[in-house]
Amino acid sequence: MADLEELNRHSIVLVTTRGRKTGRPHLVKIWFAVGDGKVYLTSARGTGADWVKNLQKNPEVILKIGETTLQGTATWVEGPEVKERVLPLFLRKYFLARIFKLFRYYQQEFAFAVEPQAKETS
Repeated sequence: MADLEELNRHSIVLVTTRGRKTGRPHLVKIWFAVGDGKVYLTSARGTGADWVKNLQKNPEVILKIGETTLQGTATWVEGPEVKERVLPLFLRKYFLARIFKLFRYYQQEFAFAVEPQAKETS
């Protein structure tokens, strides 16, 4: 299994979801953070992003971080856990996330937690 803490040094993850309408692969580049053996994904703009809607419909996801590809199932997380544990991971990792927070982004506090399954490629 990949060392997630080592992968956390990368700034971008390529996320492949299944389109909720078409069923076709949908690829997006976003920020991510690692904690508690999971990869966390969130959107500063809220739940309107297509990738968010796709994961809500079909939680199977492929993550490519650097040269490592991971598969997993995304689990919706909200409430105090996001505010107290997940969002701080993003705010520590990304300076720009702190700026976004000042400008009232991250108003909808949610995340997806992905616990990578055994299948991976490097």
